Amino acid sequence: MAGTMSSIALNGRPNPARASAAPTPWAWLLLPGSIFLVVLFVVPLVGLLLLSLGMPNWTLANFIRITDNPAYVNVLRTTLEISVSVTALAFVLGYPIAYALTTGGPTLRTFLLIAVVLPYFTSVLARTFAWVVLLGRNGVVNQILLELGWVSQPVTMLYNRFGVIIGMTHIVMPLMILPMYTVMSGIDRRLLRAARSNGASPLAAFLTIFLPLSLPGLIAGVLLVFIYCLGFYITPALMGGLSDLTITMEISAQVVDQLNWNFGSALSMVLLVAVLAILWIGSRFFPIEQLLGFSDGKAASETISRRQVGTQWLMRLGAAANVLDRSLPSLGGRSIPALASFLAVLLLLPVLIVAYLSFSASSYFVFPLPGYSLRNYEAYVSDTLWVRATFTSIRIALMAAGMATALGSMLAFGLSRGRIRGRGAMVALVLSPIIMPTVVVAVATYFLLVRVGLQGTEFGLALGHAVHAIPYVVVIVVANLRDLNPTYERAARSLGAGPLASFRTIIAPLVMPALIVASFFAFLASFDDLVYVLFLGIGKITTLPMRMWEGIRQDINPTIAAVATLQMLFAGVVIIIGALLGRQRNT
Repeated sequence: MAGTMSSIALNGRPNPARASAAPTPWAWLLLPGSIFLVVLFVVPLVGLLLLSLGMPNWTLANFIRITDNPAYVNVLRTTLEISVSVTALAFVLGYPIAYALTTGGPTLRTFLLIAVVLPYFTSVLARTFAWVVLLGRNGVVNQILLELGWVSQPVTMLYNRFGVIIGMTHIVMPLMILPMYTVMSGIDRRLLRAARSNGASPLAAFLTIFLPLSLPGLIAGVLLVFIYCLGFYITPALMGGLSDLTITMEISAQVVDQLNWNFGSALSMVLLVAVLAILWIGSRFFPIEQLLGFSDGKAASETISRRQVGTQWLMRLGAAANVLDRSLPSLGGRSIPALASFLAVLLLLPVLIVAYLSFSASSYFVFPLPGYSLRNYEAYVSDTLWVRATFTSIRIALMAAGMATALGSMLAFGLSRGRIRGRGAMVALVLSPIIMPTVVVAVATYFLLVRVGLQGTEFGLALGHAVHAIPYVVVIVVANLRDLNPTYERAARSLGAGPLASFRTIIAPLVMPALIVASFFAFLASFDDLVYVLFLGIGKITTLPMRMWEGIRQDINPTIAAVATLQMLFAGVVIIIGALLGRQRNT
């Protein structure tokens, strides 16, 4: 084992000279998790493909129907238009925040990180509900506009394309910012100072140095956000109008409402193929897994060489920027931090306003509050339907988190320290559940559970949630393993400790904080889910998000604001626990 470990880098990259050797003992840890993902992720997608082809009566009629019917073509066009608009807007608003996160001072970085991370781990349903409250005809924004006298009657901002784009942009912005920040934080600031010392203006230094080096994060962010938008369901369904029907909403209508499984499967396959095509194109420029520390140096160097051709025009643009007036605002001045702070406030504002409204003494939404009260929280605690839904969510989340933590941690150790052929395929398998559209995976999982009689059961729902949570566990644990100091293990070995003793006394205690954090996030991913519940619960399971979904669609009241606030508070507690455990490990 010692010889094996010495031939493998701590981040899991095998020694090229021994890449063709037999798998190491660590690699066997990949087996349970990979079997779980194959059975509950790959097999359902294959079954979805067969169903879309009319199995056992093979036909392409379902796909022909999509192309021949103008209504479905319009649905595809609407999905594309919304996805492009949201991705572009998220990039324009997200880049200044990512830049300020990299270049700002400690206080600014702390505030911006809170503004980005807290919404990211807050329920999508809770954030969508926040925008329903803000943009409604009698919502907060219209009340403010009327009070200021800027409008004479309420402006329609909800149940149309405007509302969908605003709500979706707010939800995906953290997904755009975090990949860019990951790459930007690794850029050597001395390069910018060197460019400035050689006569480059601030704008020219940014265009010729910083922007090209940040392109990997930019590409990864745009790619992830665009794919996420293609598979978005909750926000368009709650905030869109009749003319804003997306492909995910049509899939839901075909599978859940009309029980047209074959055609719903065909629509799902169209969405899946589109996502796979985009991923393939994006991988030509930058492999997303490199952001997570998985890709090897050869793949990275090949990507860099391809990207150099695309960044040459930026160098020419930077040269032209040097002739511009030197009075242009400096990118290192106060303008970018001020803009980033303003945008960060906008990120936090919707969830903060919902928390504010949750303490209303009124039985309906009024802004500003006529008085403060805990009546909404008391209504939640005293309502048996809300309490029952909460405990249902807790039971399912505990099952899902247990499975995801056990299998994900084994996968993380296998990927970090094992040596196998086809490691790239294994990484793709592990990351796919959070990259593929959730609606497609949920529909495919539903058809599998129907065959084994687990549809509409809490255990069946927990299986689906575990598949979705495993990638989060793997990413967190792999990052922890990559940062471990190998001298501890070498010292234990030199003192005569065997592999098992070294693992029990050295590795396990150091990794335990990461496992705790990973289990919390796995629990949170299951607890906040709605899409899987809609398809796998089939009306038999009512979780807390499902209860909120029904309430938002039927009768919006301040009690939902109290529930959304509690969800956000729980997400904040998880983040704080993760930060404290990470600080404890570093000390």
